[in-house]
Amino acid sequence: MAGGRRASTPPPAAAGGEEGPAGSAVSADSAGSRYVIIGVGAVGATVAAQFVEAGLDVVVVARGANLAALRAGGLRYIRPDGERRVALEAAAGPEEVELRAGDVLVLATKAQDTEALVAQWAWRPVAKAEPGVGADPASPPPAAEALPIVLLQNGIDSARSALRRFATVIDTVVVIPASHLRPGEVVSPGVPQVGGFVLGRAGRPAGDTEQAHGRRVAEQVAADLRLSGFTTSVVDDIARYKAGKLLDNLAYNLDAAFAPSPLRDLAAAEIVREARAVFAAAGIQAVEPGSAPGLNLRSWAISPIPGHERAGSSTWQSLARGGSVESDYLNGEIVLLARLHGLAAPVNAALARWIATAARTGAAPASLGEAELAAILTAVHGVARPRTRDRIRRSLSRPAVSRDG
Repeated sequence: MAGGRRASTPPPAAAGGEEGPAGSAVSADSAGSRYVIIGVGAVGATVAAQFVEAGLDVVVVARGANLAALRAGGLRYIRPDGERRVALEAAAGPEEVELRAGDVLVLATKAQDTEALVAQWAWRPVAKAEPGVGADPASPPPAAEALPIVLLQNGIDSARSALRRFATVIDTVVVIPASHLRPGEVVSPGVPQVGGFVLGRAGRPAGDTEQAHGRRVAEQVAADLRLSGFTTSVVDDIARYKAGKLLDNLAYNLDAAFAPSPLRDLAAAEIVREARAVFAAAGIQAVEPGSAPGLNLRSWAISPIPGHERAGSSTWQSLARGGSVESDYLNGEIVLLARLHGLAAPVNAALARWIATAARTGAAPASLGEAELAAILTAVHGVARPRTRDRIRRSLSRPAVSRDG
């Protein structure tokens, strides 16, 4: 079972809700606080394991082979200090979880799954939570009104989906270099902290009361993350840090398409250049997440684990597992914003197309050749930007240097 001692700063109850002793990880018979973590991949499993080891109450929601593995033998959790099995109470979906006042929903799936999952969970009843204004006092309120939802995802679109339903949405920038390539197994090599989070309330609160409530929820979640081995920062302008993380993702996730090379570096610079131009047109400010106040990653490092070489980016891992990819919400987000503001983002569009096609056809990660990449860059910029064309030629004539992508 995932139940344990209560957190030193327990997750917030719904307005007017009750809190009681920690109880069953799935049943609503008692009103203890717990985290309901939806999605048990690299990020969700790492957070769940650290929470459980810190004594917090957790239930995870998984599917398919991953769910079967978690139920059969728990999570095989591999860290630099050793390997252990972490028992996780696992459910297959919202129909197996009785929500209760004090729960915190945590969405840790990929961005492409957000809309469907938010809609699935938003209107589930919450036991022992007081109905909102104008609601039937005899009926339990829905999760969207009674519970906060925390988003552990890349991109900037998930908050919009969540805010259509949930009154309290905590968005985050996630720094966790974990790998999930096999069901029921996660490798998490960050030391001395497991990773880091920048947290803040999404959207613009309607008044001081909502703002204070959102800040309080974010602070309490951050406290439990710190208790569980993460460094955190709580900010009032999370959207700026999310935009900064998207710029990082655009460059880093190129490893899903290309092996390391000078030409890949050129492509990374081009997609980020396009993104910055689009952000400027859209009035979006991007801030480097590492600059968030109080986020202490100065001594943080990725420690090699013998026998478990570090895998690539999250998109690389998705292609390696044969799963769906979130490129529509990374490169595709830049393409969308460009089209909404009278611009073009052709390199991002080409990369989104290639990665989505690779997922559909089962192509291996990093299987796009340099000649194909050169053709993309030349077609987009070769005539208009002669300097770029010359850099492409120089890159193709230079031997590739092997390095960590």
